[in-house]
Amino acid sequence: MLVTKTKEDNIAVACADCPRCGKENIVGRTASARSGYNETVELTIACKSCEKIFTLPKSRLEIRRKPREIVDAEYTVTTLPWIE
Repeated sequence: MLVTKTKEDNIAVACADCPRCGKENIVGRTASARSGYNETVELTIACKSCEKIFTLPKSRLEIRRKPREIVDAEYTVTTLPWIE
């Protein structure tokens, strides 16, 4: 039986790339219709790879669509905070 992936299998997440190592850090889930943020609030993020702590304005977060199973394997989708 062939299983096809649909658009609904992907979830929208807010991401920040570490300025030190360049690795992606998923900060939280976001609404699928969102394309970005206009806020200048500074977020403090600890890199999951190199553990460097860095700050980033919320407006610099990138919205990326990722397969649910990949996000779930690293973060557990149900425990990711929602970023509004």
